[in-house]
Amino acid sequence: MTYRVVWFKRDLRLHDHAALTHAAALGPVLCLFIVEPGLWAQPDAALQHFEFVRESLNELHDELQALGGSLQVREGPAVQVLAALHAQAPFAELVSHEETGNAFTYERDLQVGAWCRSIGLPWTELPQFGVVRRLKSRNTWQARWEAHMAAPQAVWPALTFFPMAESRGPECMRAPPGLQH
Repeated sequence: MTYRVVWFKRDLRLHDHAALTHAAALGPVLCLFIVEPGLWAQPDAALQHFEFVRESLNELHDELQALGGSLQVREGPAVQVLAALHAQAPFAELVSHEETGNAFTYERDLQVGAWCRSIGLPWTELPQFGVVRRLKSRNTWQARWEAHMAAPQAVWPALTFFPMAESRGPECMRAPPGLQH
């Protein structure tokens, strides 16, 4: 069965989620969040951020369960997690929003992009906040931002979920050692 992985990064909601809408329109989806130890080791990470993410993931997981699905939570470097998941059950496409974060997330996304290209896997990144990455010129930024802001909200079609034999939800998340308030 062909399916798509929707990689939830910072956008931890169902409502108006362009990546989920895109993937769900094409068939079954697997919703994934990756707990990245390297991200939580960054100087801008704190325990209250982790607790907020865990709480948001619990709500997202509950919403997905109400629709007949689940949220897969895996831990490790993103490329390793995605490669292991792909080896376990190959997927047709990786879908996420374009994340605007720190240098760690930027470098991680470069690594994920390189991994996807190396195995011929499409990675669709959709704008989230009207921020446009990789512009060749800032002259087109305002028109793109206005078009993004004027676009209708994403409404996903009926969701079909890819069944994973091994399901790990947010309840498995433990705060990485060393995080301070």
